[in-house]
Amino acid sequence: MQIDPYRQISAIIVDDEQDGREVLSHLLGVYAPNITIIGQAEDAETACKLIDELQPHLIFLDIQMVGRNGFSVLQAYDDINFEVIFVTSYEQYSLTAIKFNALDYLLKPLDIEELKAALDKVNNRIGTKLAYETQIKNLLENLERKQTPKKIAVHLKDSVHMVNLNEVMYVEADGNYCHIATQHNQTFMITRMLKEFEDYLGESSSFVRINKSVITNLNFISKYSKGEPCILTMDNKQTFEVSRRKKQEILDRLKDR
Repeated sequence: MQIDPYRQISAIIVDDEQDGREVLSHLLGVYAPNITIIGQAEDAETACKLIDELQPHLIFLDIQMVGRNGFSVLQAYDDINFEVIFVTSYEQYSLTAIKFNALDYLLKPLDIEELKAALDKVNNRIGTKLAYETQIKNLLENLERKQTPKKIAVHLKDSVHMVNLNEVMYVEADGNYCHIATQHNQTFMITRMLKEFEDYLGESSSFVRINKSVITNLNFISKYSKGEPCILTMDNKQTFEVSRRKKQEILDRLKDR
């Protein structure tokens, strides 16, 4: 489905709190005249019924609701042919997952500028529905199975590229950005902090933080030294020094492999 930025966009608000629905509806009426609210739902079941009946262009989807959460609405569809802007009050793993899949979200209390920015992206997202749906499916799969993420989204000019994590050799911090290096000699830059990567990847993955600025994929370490300093050599010949605090953990992880 393509959305013409100059025509009216039909939308449904899904939020189990009446105040939340009323505030968002008011803000849209004031700051987004091209958004027409065609329905509101206070639970997942009602949301699915409205989506089926009204076929909206856009869903404002609250994550935390009584009963089934917002993700269950999306899990009900094999084909997601509508735009989604997540709305939440909580900073948690699911929000981190949303960020790493380059999906749109709003934190309560709603910020007008953030709302406008999210709507601008919806208005301009024409002809990219397949990529966007892939991002949502990847998010749902990670959350549902509580498994190590398989892909992360990176922006390449006007498009979003899904990078397979099993091809990532290392992630290196650069201020408020991180550089991702893959086994195919590709390098991507993403606006995420290294700590966010660490939290998102989890302790059960093949990734481990070796110092204050680098996370490496243990599967791509070709050799390492046991002395001081401890140096890791990656498959692409890139070398990194392991901090003293992390040395024993890294050596233990490498022995286990």
